[in-house]
Amino acid sequence: MNGKRTLVALAATLLFASLGTGAVQANQIPGEVVTGRVTSISGDEWINVDGHNYRVKSGSAAAAALANLKPGQMVDVQLNGPASTAASEVINVIPHQGK
Repeated sequence: MNGKRTLVALAATLLFASLGTGAVQANQIPGEVVTGRVTSISGDEWINVDGHNYRVKSGSAAAAALANLKPGQMVDVQLNGPASTAASEVINVIPHQGK
């Protein structure tokens, strides 16, 4: 009987530990955030910020936001990986308020 309680306690501990880990990961930014001025926008596939081209992930919040952006506007561009990797895509664009 004591072994069964130990097993149940161990299983409960592992369950709670795994749930806690997921909550922490959900609050972390998946990639780098690049801040700069929009140089140009090409359809809903590319955004150029301070002379650097970034591919926009299809169907992402960033793809929807491009229609509301203008060259010269200051933005934060959130990538799904490192900015130094060509495979990273823009998943969110947050325009700065004001000038």
